[in-house]
Amino acid sequence: MSEVMQRKERINSAIRERGAAAFAGALMGWLEATAYLRVLPTLEKLALPRGVVPTLSNVDLREESVREVADDAVMAFCISAGLGDNREAVIELHGLLTKQMGPIYPGSSAIAHCMQTIDPIVTLDDAVGQALKAMLDGKALDAKDIWNSGLRLLQRLRSSNFMQELAPLLAQWMRRKWSSVIREQRFNLTRPRLSVPPIETALADPADDQSFIAALLLAGADAADIEIEADYRRQLEAIARRP
Repeated sequence: MSEVMQRKERINSAIRERGAAAFAGALMGWLEATAYLRVLPTLEKLALPRGVVPTLSNVDLREESVREVADDAVMAFCISAGLGDNREAVIELHGLLTKQMGPIYPGSSAIAHCMQTIDPIVTLDDAVGQALKAMLDGKALDAKDIWNSGLRLLQRLRSSNFMQELAPLLAQWMRRKWSSVIREQRFNLTRPRLSVPPIETALADPADDQSFIAALLLAGADAADIEIEADYRRQLEAIARRP
């Protein structure tokens, strides 16, 4: 298990640092580690030795379970790059993985979501990809764009293997964006005298975690003229509550 943990930390680091070469070098090891973890319960149930982490063949790389793990990892890298305004990192990663495994490499779907226009938007990854595309293209975001991007990215990272790595990055991005909005775009907000104080209260929380993100989404909804659906509001309220 120490080998699996080492492989996880290598890809974690590449995501946090937005290092395309490091990520490309770590991706195969991560795919092999997760494939190993999937068969481990069967080995233990049959009282078979754990053995070593196996390598994956080209046939293995076409399996749906492997490609789902790859899409999750590559999307995590794209989220980190988008939050850091680093389009070059995504382009570099696409080039490296294409060179390694061909144009339809594991994870290519995630990059396509972030680099191509998708219309209509149907899935969560469609919405996340288009939010990231706007960031990577350097589009100016208003309060509603920031709010919607924050919500979709929060939803996506909560189902990711890289939730712990991405949550602080999203929190820091939202802190920067909302601080800029209330400082420079206050005149564009809905009823700023009433809607800005809750945002300022939320921003006063120094913790860059999921609870902060959810609380800031709740606080910023009125200012961005967003009507939160009841189910989403309950989910956000639950996330915003710390133990």
